[in-house]
Amino acid sequence: MPPLLARLLDSCRPREGWVPFLLVLIVIFCLPLILLQESKDLEGATLLILTALAVTIGLRTARSRLSGTASASLGVVFGLVLVVILVGGLMPPMSILWKEVRYAFVWLGRLFWGGVRGPLPFSSAAGYSAERLGSLGVRLWRWNRELGIGGVAQDSIIVHLLAAFLAWGLAFFAVWQIYRGRSILVGLLPSGAIVAAVAFFAGGDSIFYLLVYLLCTLILMGVARLLRQREKWEQAGTDYPGGLGMELALALAPSLAVILVLAVLFPVLHPRQIRDAFWKVMDAPWSVVEQASERLFGPMTQMSTGARGSAGSLPRGHLLGGAPELAETVVFYVTTDDPAPPLPDLEGHEAPDLVRPRRYWRSVTYDTYTGLGWTNGPLEHVTSASDHLLSPELPPGRDLRQHYDLASYDDPLLHAANAPLRIDHPVQAAWRAPGDLVQLSGEADQYTVISRPPEPTVEELALASPALPPGLPERHLALPDTVPRRVLELAAEVAGDAESHYDKAIAIEFFLRTYTYTLDLPSPPGNHDLVDYFLFDQQEGYCDYYASAMVVMARAVGVPARFATGFAQGAYDHDTGQWVVVEKDGHSWVEVYFDGIGWVEFEPTAGQPALVRTGGEATVPGVPALPPRNPGWPTTLWALLVLGGVLVLLGAIVVWIWRPRRRQAGPAAALVRDRQSRLIRWGDRLGQPFRDGQTPLEYSAKLRETIRNQGQASPWPQVQSAGTEAPAEIEHLTGAFVRAQYGPEAVTDRESWTVRDLWIRLRRRLWWLWLGRR
Repeated sequence: MPPLLARLLDSCRPREGWVPFLLVLIVIFCLPLILLQESKDLEGATLLILTALAVTIGLRTARSRLSGTASASLGVVFGLVLVVILVGGLMPPMSILWKEVRYAFVWLGRLFWGGVRGPLPFSSAAGYSAERLGSLGVRLWRWNRELGIGGVAQDSIIVHLLAAFLAWGLAFFAVWQIYRGRSILVGLLPSGAIVAAVAFFAGGDSIFYLLVYLLCTLILMGVARLLRQREKWEQAGTDYPGGLGMELALALAPSLAVILVLAVLFPVLHPRQIRDAFWKVMDAPWSVVEQASERLFGPMTQMSTGARGSAGSLPRGHLLGGAPELAETVVFYVTTDDPAPPLPDLEGHEAPDLVRPRRYWRSVTYDTYTGLGWTNGPLEHVTSASDHLLSPELPPGRDLRQHYDLASYDDPLLHAANAPLRIDHPVQAAWRAPGDLVQLSGEADQYTVISRPPEPTVEELALASPALPPGLPERHLALPDTVPRRVLELAAEVAGDAESHYDKAIAIEFFLRTYTYTLDLPSPPGNHDLVDYFLFDQQEGYCDYYASAMVVMARAVGVPARFATGFAQGAYDHDTGQWVVVEKDGHSWVEVYFDGIGWVEFEPTAGQPALVRTGGEATVPGVPALPPRNPGWPTTLWALLVLGGVLVLLGAIVVWIWRPRRRQAGPAAALVRDRQSRLIRWGDRLGQPFRDGQTPLEYSAKLRETIRNQGQASPWPQVQSAGTEAPAEIEHLTGAFVRAQYGPEAVTDRESWTVRDLWIRLRRRLWWLWLGRR
């Protein structure tokens, strides 16, 4: 086994050796790693996969016969296609691909035996990719529409695409410049500038990546210089000792020691003073840049509620993984003027109390479902002084006083029961519209809130008018076009013949509570609609899944709803008369709008007790059974053809680049002879054939004279330029051929690389000369 592994490594060994290649890998991967360190919104796997592919394809392109322009064009095309595939999630899951592979064998067997063939193989995979591509197109269209009407982008898809293409482009450029252009500084300078900028602004652990970048770049420059000197010595026949690598290591040791010491001491040498001085000068200009960036790319910072970005996420996504994060740490204590709940009996069971209201300590509401989670549209931020009314529109109901005593929750968001009116601290309120509060934020360890929570009876909810205030349906009935049709059909089936909004909402709530509640889940898929995944595939989840599904299904049947998050009521301490709210009480629920009443809470999560309202519950229509898991995918022939065509084209390009080349003895000399023979064939096309008895130098002189005359006689600028520049390149090529064919010294690899690059330029000029003759 070891000899086989050694032969495999030797066959893949770069010309310059493994050490320079590994150094290049470390330096190039510093950029995506530092971006992932400072932005949790980016998909780590996507950036790392794109960087690895860029290194692989860039290295092969640098070894190919492609010119610099052709290589750049190929890199851009490959980069765009791969970025769209990975960021847009166009690759079907392995479960779908495996099923399609098995079905393909069955389909071929039916075709061979003349039976019923059925749908084409891989049509489901193509349909999946087409659906994801359409979703990406819709998100880009909406982003463009928001900018076109002067709005602010709320979807970070452009940031994801740009970051992914940046990781691809800089890695591809660095590898091509290092291995083709032989320029380490030019190749690594762009990515190094970004790494340095991120380390400067972010500080902390980011400085570690900068130091690693500088360390490996310094070593790489020393190794590259040694390799260049060896080539010169070999070309000149100069003897040199074999232990130069150790001497190089000793020469670099002092510089490396300084960098290592800085790496150890970087928390002490933190460039805070430099940054402070920088911001004193650049604070105002940077604010302008930041505002423009937020308009184009969405919010530049994460929301404090835990959202991963404006593309939408699960506000309570940290619940994944279960008990380790559901600590019993107290978040805050709440004292209200609600009547205290009954004392538990001797066995610890509370006495039944059907009319006692249940409170939710709300922090944020969301209006925009993206298919991957929740975010908010444009908001209006209003600063309110202490004890001032938050809104001039007073909802009906009685006042509820709540006093919050924060314990260990480091969050600028302030919590309050539904419909807060005033607070005894200055706050900043974020509104979508009058009566549509998003969140309250401020700095306070203790504060008191007055709210007017709606407490309607079942009869009042059932008789509420379906009329909606202006602007409300646009926000709270909207669904993205990417929501699968089966979700909408299921919502209509569950709502049945219910007429009032309340009957529809209670039917959906009852249906969702039949799903299994669990925290033992994998992370939600990033390339699948969240609600569709919960309803049809996973069929179990926690509060975020339940609440998301109810809002989407309610909107699908015309019921205005929004997603709310914060904390459940907690446990009541009879000794202190307070509600004790701990981290595991973090919760998400649904609020449905009723005209004349306001936003009313619904509880679709099976892990929470059902809400009980005064006046009893309405009759729930017959609830259909749970939908089957993993139904068949639609057959989309056109999507199959498009996807297959793109994959075949990319595969053909890859095969052409990686095609095996004929190996000959003395590859450097063989390459020079090959280019000379090609030059002779081009001479026949240009009217100057090679004649018997001519030496290579005599033929070269004749061909150069013919080309100069043709360039001077042509009216085309391109042909004139070719007639001026091609003779010098032909002379260089012929000189290299004479040395390779008749010289005492062997042609070096460096000289053969020079001839290869020279021929790429010369061939383009010969084409222009050939066209000029016609």
